[in-house]
Amino acid sequence: MKRIKLLKFLIIPVTFLLFIGCEKDKITAPLSVKTETSAKLLLYLEEEGDVINNILIPVLPAEDVYNNLNNYLIIDLRDRNDFSIGHILGAKNILNDSLFTYITTNQTNYSKVVLVSASGQSAAYYSALLRLAGFRNIYYMNFGMASWNILFSSVWTDRLNTDPDGSIFTHTDYKKKNYSPLPAINLKSLDQSLKELVHARVDSLIKEGFNEDYNSNTTKSAMTFIHWSHINELLYTICVGPMMLYSSSPFTTNTYHLVGAILYQIPPGPADFRSVTYLQTLPSADSIAIYSGTGQESAFYSAYLRLLGYKARSILFGMNNIDYYMLLRAPEIIPYAFAPSYIMNYPYSTGPGSK
Repeated sequence: MKRIKLLKFLIIPVTFLLFIGCEKDKITAPLSVKTETSAKLLLYLEEEGDVINNILIPVLPAEDVYNNLNNYLIIDLRDRNDFSIGHILGAKNILNDSLFTYITTNQTNYSKVVLVSASGQSAAYYSALLRLAGFRNIYYMNFGMASWNILFSSVWTDRLNTDPDGSIFTHTDYKKKNYSPLPAINLKSLDQSLKELVHARVDSLIKEGFNEDYNSNTTKSAMTFIHWSHINELLYTICVGPMMLYSSSPFTTNTYHLVGAILYQIPPGPADFRSVTYLQTLPSADSIAIYSGTGQESAFYSAYLRLLGYKARSILFGMNNIDYYMLLRAPEIIPYAFAPSYIMNYPYSTGPGSK
């Protein structure tokens, strides 16, 4: 398998841009300035640690945050009203429109910066973007404020679907698509360095937001499972996680997946979003729906795909909202199921707090 570094020598003004992965994975795409920039961006991210494909998701349990209130910078991403009702002692209420600037200024003063949202999904999304921008001490709190105290837990307990429609599930093993070019990326300035380009795109995507509110309209970065069920035939649906979350074997009755869904495995597994594995089997022009165990994992990976220009949206609350009981049927995926044991009932502060 040839290293992605070969891309350096292939981004040249000729008729074709050739991507080399496994010998069977050769990809030829028409060359344009935008395509060239897409390839350079991918190369830069992979050479700068390939944090999406090389690390486990940077998630911390509420217990760890509670035990380090004086050591971690805790950033609460919720709106001012929700923050005022109750928040972690010492947390800073920073909204997404100023998050990138705040992190740039303050993150070096702490060993860990922990993002906290209502359910953990938007925090996971922003943590991925910030890590891609080079801030490697960014984490998010598992299940968000729902795991901190029962006062905030309904955002999760109201989303546990115990009566799913059986017609949406299957054991059919759906195959990945053929390889295709990377998405085109629109640039505001062709004079930006790759680091500047990444920072600008990360800041823009964070300001664009991630709406984890299940009762609101879908956004560019997220969608409800109900919305997916109405338009699933128009989407390239993928499942991210371990094999047992998907299980394509007809002899394994415990787990199954959505009709049409294709498995893409994430670390510590095969890391299928690498350029030398299956990243470019994702369609560059079609809408992509991603689901996972909790919706936090799919939010994390959708951030990476959106940074690369893919039209990816995370299905909110993942399998917990699709079929909660399925998560309880295999030991490997039980931790994805939101349970009362995750609610720690730690004390919280009220009022506006300090920025």
